[in-house]
Amino acid sequence: MAKVEELSTSEMMLFSPIKVGPVKLENRIAFAPTDLEMTPNGYVSDLFKKFNLRRARAGLGLIILGGVAVTPSKSGDVCRINSDEFVPGLKEFADLIHSETNTKLFVQLTHFLKLSRSGYRQKVEDLTYDDLQVIKSQFVAGAVRAKQAGFDGVELHYAHAYTMASILSRLSNKRTDMYGRTLEGRLRFPIEVLRAVRDAVGKDFVVGARINGDEFISGGNTLLDSIPISIRLAEEGLDYLSISCGGKFEDAAVFHGKTETTPGVPDPYSGYSGQRSFPWYWMPEAVNVYLAEAIRNALRAAGHNIPVMTAGKIPTPDVAEEILRKEKADLIGLCRPLVCDPEWPKKAKEGKWKDIIECEYGNHCYRKCTGPRISPIRCIKWPKGSDDQAPYE
Repeated sequence: MAKVEELSTSEMMLFSPIKVGPVKLENRIAFAPTDLEMTPNGYVSDLFKKFNLRRARAGLGLIILGGVAVTPSKSGDVCRINSDEFVPGLKEFADLIHSETNTKLFVQLTHFLKLSRSGYRQKVEDLTYDDLQVIKSQFVAGAVRAKQAGFDGVELHYAHAYTMASILSRLSNKRTDMYGRTLEGRLRFPIEVLRAVRDAVGKDFVVGARINGDEFISGGNTLLDSIPISIRLAEEGLDYLSISCGGKFEDAAVFHGKTETTPGVPDPYSGYSGQRSFPWYWMPEAVNVYLAEAIRNALRAAGHNIPVMTAGKIPTPDVAEEILRKEKADLIGLCRPLVCDPEWPKKAKEGKWKDIIECEYGNHCYRKCTGPRISPIRCIKWPKGSDDQAPYE
């Protein structure tokens, strides 16, 4: 096999097309889902459009809008799809991307449990049967709205500290009914949601999911759990799997809004599990890829050929290409590298690898869009003296 640095662009797997369910992507580069905090009160803004359009114009195969809420519960300025009032803005955005680029668009449908500065945190076992039916209906309604808005697919957010991941977790799920106790019990509701969403949108619309390959908390899910979870989801007709990790409340090191009398709201990305979700500069490159590789190998051995996406500190085209060539994953999810350099795909395709502005993985961008003073995501390497608009034009 030729060395990666000796390959021409036409020989690179990174720029080869791939089928994801009924949709064909022109390359393997995806903007991994992230909350940009550019959607005030949940509505698509001009800044949000500019940010994503610039990256789509650079040649992304896929953009996954991250953390799009299917619940009306308050949570900063996250993008929302929990009501019909958000559809016109999302449709305008989807039409813009599709009219100017070949980039495909998915919406990551997200549900979160209730939190309070008083220290209250809703638990999986607090959810009644009726609550679960409401959550299912919210996922279905969100998926239908995404299709109405002209998107190409949805990603069910079954990862990190969100509701569905907590239901799947051997640590977080303490239910004693049919939705708990065993792995099959913990899988029951996520599968019910998947089936309901598929029935609502049909087979001509992509339905994927993001899961934790490992929760990285004591007593939490590991590959011993995520492998059978992946196989069961594939058996149910999932179109692709995105493998992430960590991001849990249980080992939070930072509590926002903490006072002498209130514990505050835990930050699920502040402990070790969160650090694995957003790998830091002191961690190895591609530190989480082994999780996707193990799950992909298990899926192939079980006869399932759905694409598997990996993410987490994949800074340069050669690292991404090696992952694909060694069959560790089928899709490369990038977030911080694309925040740092919007032209990453274009420079990679043109062979201008040395011109790529590399992410330093200091997580300045993460700290901008989380915590008590939330603001739109911003990279510390953007030109000093420029206003927040400049990097999006």
